[in-house]
Amino acid sequence: MIGIIISLLPVIFGIGTPTFSGSLKINFDYFVYPDAGQFKTLEFFYEVPFTSLAFVKNDNHFIARYRLAVEVFDRRRNIVATEVWDRRLTVREYLLTFSRDSCTNELIRFSIPTSAFEAMVKVYDLQSERWAMVRFGLEGKKDDFRLRLLKSGLPDLSRIYGMQDTIEIIAELIGESSKVVADVDSILWVVKKGKRTVLINKQPIINSSQGFVSRLVIPVVDTNRMMTFSSGGYVVEAQLAAQNRQRTIEFQVALPFYYDDSIWALKVDQLLYIATPEQMGKLKRTPKSMREQSWIEFWQEKDPNRSTELNELENEYFARIDYCEKKFGKGDRGYKSDRARIYVLYGSPDQIESRPFEIDRPAEEFWYYYQSNLTFVFIDRYGLGEYILKQ
Repeated sequence: MIGIIISLLPVIFGIGTPTFSGSLKINFDYFVYPDAGQFKTLEFFYEVPFTSLAFVKNDNHFIARYRLAVEVFDRRRNIVATEVWDRRLTVREYLLTFSRDSCTNELIRFSIPTSAFEAMVKVYDLQSERWAMVRFGLEGKKDDFRLRLLKSGLPDLSRIYGMQDTIEIIAELIGESSKVVADVDSILWVVKKGKRTVLINKQPIINSSQGFVSRLVIPVVDTNRMMTFSSGGYVVEAQLAAQNRQRTIEFQVALPFYYDDSIWALKVDQLLYIATPEQMGKLKRTPKSMREQSWIEFWQEKDPNRSTELNELENEYFARIDYCEKKFGKGDRGYKSDRARIYVLYGSPDQIESRPFEIDRPAEEFWYYYQSNLTFVFIDRYGLGEYILKQ
């Protein structure tokens, strides 16, 4: 099974679709720019999750090593350029070696001949047998107008932005498209969420080392700590009026739940098995700027082990709530159902005995908790899937 994740922008400057092989999980993106004389610039960005690499303990550190190799071919399959880089990663904490959020990434640029037709990038884990390879075309189109997203100055392959991020979108005019600058000196940017337009902005086209570009830069949180975007999916349109052309690109904004009024209200409602009505009412009335601190203080009072960064009780509580929503949401009342109340308070039963509907008796479920010597009986009284706790 191929374990490679591909994340390419919607407008590719090359020929055909890249092909991938190998067992190493990577993210990859690339571009080709025209250059002076007999050369053009190949720019590619790769990202390797720590979970894809083999780390070896060395004293108080954990070390991973991998090799990056690039080969560039002309139409006759002759190698016209090649580069090799060895990379070493060192981390102090073992937990980081298998964290889903940990990764290594790099943006590489180098010159290639104009005769370059195709390239091959290989990544080898030097401490295991895992590898990845991607092939892609290098011949550019005569007329190209494309968009890409950046985060902290690097291509953003996830296209997901948080409250500490700044969204940067670049429109690049390459080849024949760059000639339009003589007729128009700006691009109209339109940002939409669903059918609603949330931003219209005009930005100039400037001459850069990568050609003619226009940038739209928007922080997720402005200087006054106000949210520029709410959570959800967005579509950006870059309109080039002189040629009646436009390009689109999508991104996601993921904010902490306490910045979204509807999600905050839902999370507070879900505390019904562990909070009093007074506590829930106070949390719902909390101003947005104070919600995070109020939430932390609420759970700190219930934290069974304050020596750890995570609140195990909070994680377990909402894991049970999520389970109840999925398990009891169809036909029953989800996390507000009677079965959910017992499940959240007592956990998973040691045994569940289901008795189906009969002519003289509704369907029933018996939940047994042997260690607590407890038994709960639920009755589908109306035959619609809503099980009521028998008193």
